[in-house]
Amino acid sequence: MLYKVLAAVLFGLILTAPLALAAGDQGKLKVGGPFPSAAFQAPEDPNQRAYLGLKPGEGLDPTKVDARLVIVEVLNIYCPHCQRQAPKVNTLYDLIQQNGWGDQVKMMGIGASNTGEEVAGYVRHYQVPFPVVPDYKVKCAELLGTVYTPYFVVFERLPGGANRVLYAASGELPPAKKFLEDMASQAGIK
Repeated sequence: MLYKVLAAVLFGLILTAPLALAAGDQGKLKVGGPFPSAAFQAPEDPNQRAYLGLKPGEGLDPTKVDARLVIVEVLNIYCPHCQRQAPKVNTLYDLIQQNGWGDQVKMMGIGASNTGEEVAGYVRHYQVPFPVVPDYKVKCAELLGTVYTPYFVVFERLPGGANRVLYAASGELPPAKKFLEDMASQAGIK
């Protein structure tokens, strides 16, 4: 009986642990503020590298993605909320392409606390059409503070190399069409 209770408690902890990325400041990113520069493992796939505008041998810094507007999803492959959101996030990507904004708006995912193999399995299973990179050491927590997955950040790259966060929130993605229109409008994309 004790083993069943301990197993149930452990199972509950495993399910909820990936949801909170860090302790400390509650969400360091602020709408209107900058998205911090950081180095993540770049995708190996040449098509994904080209999509993000990465040169051969170059690492991935989200602030240098070749687009006017960058949408970042911080997820954990074991997070049931992330799994439920996957089709909605894929729809958002499809809407970007349908609107002809594929060169101006790019999406990427960061697999918080996930290995490359775990991320690859998630991408295959949910047919994720945009690059998702592993972040096994949870570097994103250093940048974002305490956040729960999924966590979405949208930032606009400004002239001169600066950027400005337009949206930063944990939880369910707003309805894709309106969300994309709002973000594009704030960035002056027509």
